[in-house]
This record gives sequence, C-alpha cells and structure tokens, in this order.
Amino acid sequence: MCLALTASASGVASAAAEGTAAGTQRSAVSAPVLPQGSPVIEAMDWFVAHKGDTSYHGRCEYAVAAAWQRHIVHYSAKTHWTSDDGAQHTTGTPPIASFVFWKTSRPYWHVGLSDGRGGVWMTDASDNGAIGFKSNYKTAVSGGTYVGWKPGSP
Repeated sequence: MCLALTASASGVASAAAEGTAAGTQRSAVSAPVLPQGSPVIEAMDWFVAHKGDTSYHGRCEYAVAAAWQRHIVHYSAKTHWTSDDGAQHTTGTPPIASFVFWKTSRPYWHVGLSDGRGGVWMTDASDNGAIGFKSNYKTAVSGGTYVGWKPGSP
C-alpha cells in the first residue's frame, strides 16, 4: 500500500491510450466522449501509458498527482482525503479520473483514479507493486476499506 510521499511532482509527458492515435477521440461504453488533450483524458492516458511500471510502488499519491500534472501534491493519500482539496463523496460510482481512496492498515492509506465505470487505475495493483487496473473499486485494495472519492483536478 502507499507509503509517505518522498518526491515532488515534476515534468510529466502525456501519452495516447493504447489503440488510439494522437489527436483523436477516445470513447468507452457508457463513458463520455472527451477530446484528446483534455485534462481528464490526459490523466487516464498517463495511467495506461504507465501500466506495469513499478517505479511508483508505495507512492500512490505521487502517481495520481503526476497523472493530473498537479501543482498540489499531498504527503499521503490520507492527507489528501482529509484536506479541503475537493469535496468528499462517499456514495455513487466515482466519475472518470476522480481520486478514489481506501483506508489501509498503514497510516498513509491508498489512492487511485476511477475509470468512471466502476474500475480503478492504481499503483500496487499487483504483488510486484506495478501500476495496473482493477475492475471493482470497492474491492480493489486487498485488506483495504473503500472510503470515498474526490473530483479529479490539475
């Protein structure tokens, strides 16, 4: 699960999602069609482009901040959840690219980004700590308890 943030966010390049060409639109069943280059699509594309990357192991807050190219980077997922940085929501399916939070046995908690359809992109999605996708945000974190979501934002 997440450990304390040890680095600050810096230069993140956006990438096109698998199966899409730069400058085109990407859509999914029951998801809004957003123009390539929108902050929401860029945040989601960042996770797709980093699938399998283990360099963010234990640094979930850093990964979601990098995906959104945020100027605000919280110390941990827990401090992000308890901050006044966005309204807390505990009901409803998290919208696309929103921050999704879980309470864990560690003091730092865990955060990922929603796909808007009940799934979530996150660090530590596998035993080796790689970035990956889980199809059910409520049960995505083994031993973790889903807390809620906050709107995604740069």
